[in-house]
Amino acid sequence: MTTTRRTAMTLLLTGVMAAVGLPALAAIPDMSPATLTTEADLILTGRLVAVTITRKVPEWVKRREDISFFERGAFVDEVFTLTIEVGTVEKGSGALAGKTIAAHGWRAHGRPPGWAGPGGTVRDLPAESTRIKVWLRREQDGWDLMSPSGLAPAP
Repeated sequence: MTTTRRTAMTLLLTGVMAAVGLPALAAIPDMSPATLTTEADLILTGRLVAVTITRKVPEWVKRREDISFFERGAFVDEVFTLTIEVGTVEKGSGALAGKTIAAHGWRAHGRPPGWAGPGGTVRDLPAESTRIKVWLRREQDGWDLMSPSGLAPAP
C-alpha cells in the first residue's frame, strides 16, 4: 500500500469514527470538596477499625454475551466494607458519634489491557487504625462511599 493510500485510509477511518462516535467509559474525575459536601447524606471523621474485602466478577460482565467466559476472568472487582468507629459528624445524625458503622465501596482490581472505565470508589484503602474522613450516601443496604473520592485521610 502506498503512503498516500495509507494516509487516505487512516483519515477515512478517523472521520468515520468521529462521525459515528464511539461509546466510551472513562474514569470518573474526583469530586470537589463542595460537591462532596452538598451531595453526601453523612460526613464523618473516625477511626478505621476493620476492612473486609471480597473479589468477584462484576454482575454487568456476567450479563454481557459478547464477553467470553475466559475474558470474564480479566474483570475483577474488590467489594469492601469499612468498619468505622465514628468520632465527629460534620453532616447528618450526630447520634452516630461514638458508635460503629459499616461503609461499603468497590474498586477495580483487574481489567483487560487497554481498558478505560470507572475504577471504583477509592484507589487505595488505608490501613486499619488510621483516622479517616468519609462522605457517605444512604442506600437500601446501609452506607455507601461516594464515588470516586468519598474517602480521605483525616488530620
